[in-house]
Amino acid sequence: MPTTTGAAPITPLTQAQKRIAAHLVCGLTNREIATEEHLAHGTVTSHVRMVRQNLRCPPRSSRAVLSHCILSHKQVPPPPTPLLRRRFEPDEDDQRLIRAIAEHSRPADIARAAGVPAGELRTRTDALVHRASAGNATHLIGLAHTQRILGDERTAAELFLAEPVGAVR
Repeated sequence: MPTTTGAAPITPLTQAQKRIAAHLVCGLTNREIATEEHLAHGTVTSHVRMVRQNLRCPPRSSRAVLSHCILSHKQVPPPPTPLLRRRFEPDEDDQRLIRAIAEHSRPADIARAAGVPAGELRTRTDALVHRASAGNATHLIGLAHTQRILGDERTAAELFLAEPVGAVR
């Protein structure tokens, strides 16, 4: 039986979709995922589309929103923290921007939710991505789950590992 959140039930991801989703939450593009998995670009694109459908993530949502959806539904563990870097400790403004990026796709909506002037959004986002040692905004959302800035009190990796074998995800 599918896991449910809110009104619409989700369909758990297949193993192939989980492999693609694991790369996606690390911030890789479809082309980079295709190279890593030795798949055609079109195959990866198809898997990403199915991940969106299975998790009821809007088709035009950003990859950061999709990453947040994947991790919130605990379909894959979050990405590892970058090596040789100290833990990123965001202030309240950073946390508000991270949540806005995770929940909104349009820059105007992100800026409004974060309380950031629209003209400063790109600069602030890029600075935040850099301070977090993330590759891009999608990877930032994955790391925010890793470091418990977003999501459950426990990390998604802890929750993922704590579920009994054969549990529906």
